[in-house]
Amino acid sequence: MEENTLTHGAYHETGYTTYTHDQLPVLCESDLHVAATPADIEFMAEFMASENAGRFNWFERRGFTLQNAGAGVLRCIHLVDAEYAFLCLAMANETIKLAGGVLELAPYTVVRPMNREADDEATSAKATVSSEPATVGMEVA
Repeated sequence: MEENTLTHGAYHETGYTTYTHDQLPVLCESDLHVAATPADIEFMAEFMASENAGRFNWFERRGFTLQNAGAGVLRCIHLVDAEYAFLCLAMANETIKLAGGVLELAPYTVVRPMNREADDEATSAKATVSSEPATVGMEVA
């Protein structure tokens, strides 16, 4: 298994690689069960609320960032190039569907090659911080 599945650690001439629904891994029954956790469905439903349009959430331990694009649409704007992140995003896609929403990927999703040293440093520096994701707001042009 290569660490960087899509980018092989290098950026493309366009500056980024994107990700499509066709590339999402197929989930097994246990993954689907995890995706159907009531607390996660409730979180996604609240995150999709119209009053949260424009807000984004960095799911650090899962390797992606979602932004509320309004009208029940969550947009993945950032994805770490790692198989675990792809699996987590596929489970989030199912959770979002169960919450009544839609997940948008390409062309909005920017896949970032995994930088093992920087990721390890960030993880160890934040080990004492709460693991709960923080919702931060930002308007998108």
